[in-house]
Amino acid sequence: MRFLLASTLFAAACTSNPPAGGSDYESVRDRLSAGPTRLFVGGEGSTGSISARRWTQNGWLEGVTPVTIDSGELSAKVDSHGALVLDKLLVGLAPIEIPEDVFKKPAQLDDVKVTLTKPTSASAQWTSDDDATVTLPVALDFDWAIHVNGGKTPLATQHLPQIMLDVALTGAGDHIDASISLHAMGELWNWADLLEMTSLDLSLAAGTLD
Repeated sequence: MRFLLASTLFAAACTSNPPAGGSDYESVRDRLSAGPTRLFVGGEGSTGSISARRWTQNGWLEGVTPVTIDSGELSAKVDSHGALVLDKLLVGLAPIEIPEDVFKKPAQLDDVKVTLTKPTSASAQWTSDDDATVTLPVALDFDWAIHVNGGKTPLATQHLPQIMLDVALTGAGDHIDASISLHAMGELWNWADLLEMTSLDLSLAAGTLD
């Protein structure tokens, strides 16, 4: 009898809990309000480009180079005042080829990543508890190394000027999707007045894993 009673109570306890992988959140807003939520950036659906110019015998030659998003992640939440807080953003890019005539040999930018340097927040515009947009001021660092003739040398971290980051959130309590876009302009990097990066554009697709 005791065994039967214990088995009955155990079964009742198991069925009262949500199944593995289930959600305790009613909406995107509810999930973000519960605390920081990690979203992961993938290459699928994410694009980017770098505008650069290089010095040639005939003067500056400008162009736009597409970049491939390798991976990334961000962490966001809704604070007690209803503002969206972004406290982490890291995006890694695939190596970027440098035209051979710059160094007279094959070269590329490697270990390229963009990192949020400090948390930022702004009021979000919610059209429903599962859909919101927000524009956040962000300070970003750009880290990389240059790979020439078989040797790799880390380059100094570039502190990008403050830019605005546009974020659109959608989904439900069990899954959040985010679309993120940024556009940085100016002389973002200069190498010996031979190679300059003048703009960076990223359009990122992110989502929770569960």
